[in-house]
Amino acid sequence: MFLQTAHRVTRIILATGLTLAEALALPACGQKGALYIPDTPAARQRATLPQTVFGGASAPAQQPASAASAPPIAAPALPELPEIQ
Repeated sequence: MFLQTAHRVTRIILATGLTLAEALALPACGQKGALYIPDTPAARQRATLPQTVFGGASAPAQQPASAASAPPIAAPALPELPEIQ
């Protein structure tokens, strides 16, 4: 009986500690205020997550008039990765 009570108390303490740790970690994301999608010319030129991870462009990017004459930058070669099944 005592062993069951000890396990129960240990579980409660562990659950409380994990909940407290999660609550303290949430404000650490760095974004303050409401999340929004910026709609400025500078934001349109930033790479998207797939472009950052895999390189290249998933959709043709709009280039400013000054960069239209510049040669395109080649995407870095990706390493050979095994197929995930």
